[in-house]
Amino acid sequence: MNKLIYRQCILGSTMASDKEFMMERFRRYYSKNHPYIPTMFKNREFGFMFFDRSFVQRHMAFTSDDALYSFLQTQVPSHSYHSTAYYQYPGAATMEDKQWIGADLIFDLDADHIPGAELMSYDEMLARIKIEVLRLVDDFLLGDLGFDESHLRIVFSGGRGYHIHVSDERVARLKSHERREIVDYIAGNNLNMDWVFPTKTVNITEIKGRVQESRVRCIPPGGSGGWKGKMRIGIAWLIEEMRSLDVKDLRTRLPYLNTYSETLVNGMLKDLYEKRGERSGSDMLLEKNIFDCFTSKRHEDIFLGLLENEVIPRFRCEIDEPVTADIKRLIRLPGSLHGKSGLRVVPMEREDLDDFNPLLDAVPDTYTDREIEIFLKHKVDITIRGKRITGEGICRVPEYAAMFLIGRREATLEFVESLE
Repeated sequence: MNKLIYRQCILGSTMASDKEFMMERFRRYYSKNHPYIPTMFKNREFGFMFFDRSFVQRHMAFTSDDALYSFLQTQVPSHSYHSTAYYQYPGAATMEDKQWIGADLIFDLDADHIPGAELMSYDEMLARIKIEVLRLVDDFLLGDLGFDESHLRIVFSGGRGYHIHVSDERVARLKSHERREIVDYIAGNNLNMDWVFPTKTVNITEIKGRVQESRVRCIPPGGSGGWKGKMRIGIAWLIEEMRSLDVKDLRTRLPYLNTYSETLVNGMLKDLYEKRGERSGSDMLLEKNIFDCFTSKRHEDIFLGLLENEVIPRFRCEIDEPVTADIKRLIRLPGSLHGKSGLRVVPMEREDLDDFNPLLDAVPDTYTDREIEIFLKHKVDITIRGKRITGEGICRVPEYAAMFLIGRREATLEFVESLE
């Protein structure tokens, strides 16, 4: 019969719990590192969560940088936040009494919003969410919306994603419904396909004394901006994606096609790729900028449905939509530590993002290489600070790896050992 024996790791001569272990290293970090001070610092509300307390402390304001530094060093919060808004009286106990002045425009991109994230490892999730961040920054914020790079601050959240802070007086006083319009644009919500691909009369013929109009959908011309330009690029992508695949493979690659019969799908493909003379219909679409290659309206509708259901998701951004619309949100304080990973909340410029590696660049220097005995609750295989950590059960890992694994509750200092 197995006998269960409780063990607790000893750090020096002190019996340490997981929370105590992390709290001590957070204290060490804050004694040597100062967080980033946001603009309009004295007009921001601050909020904190703690290792040794169950409540959230908020409605706080600081009159100086040193006062904030002292609070972090003495109180050692597990999570630190500041308001996206700035107030006349940020320390007031009610939101109404704070007297709202304005707010940064905030975007939160978290791996939770990525389809299939539950099947990804931590580093795979971070790599995937970075693609969304690059699209948001380059295509939308710096591109379509025309913000200046100096008004953007990219922040690794310390967890599973990134925050983008836009500090621009042109958006500071936008209310929630106006920010929601920005969200809808970036997310491609309710994009009107009749606006993107309007119809026009291309010729008028007279048949037996009756005038008949021919109407055709137009494709946005080259050089179009915004979603019209994106959808034009999407047409080129879709044509190449479908070019050499049979219907079975296409149904797997483009699930929207499962709503149509094989006969209709083959009809659409024939209209696109069967040559008429030396060229096919797909060759001419982006030259003539009209949908005139389809022999049936049903075939055209299938193609438009593919653009709406398969192409738009490839150009939109997976952002946490309520965060952007919220004008009184608390957001993680850059330069602080994340209590569920031990990683640093890292602010950076656009030029730093491409090469940024959270499991290397967000691991605080104050975490040592000293090995700690921990209990891994399941099999682990992750590379952190350039060292691959693998194993299961009782093992010894560097302190920086222990912080990460304990923070994510994949490991513990307090464990039950099973013996015969």
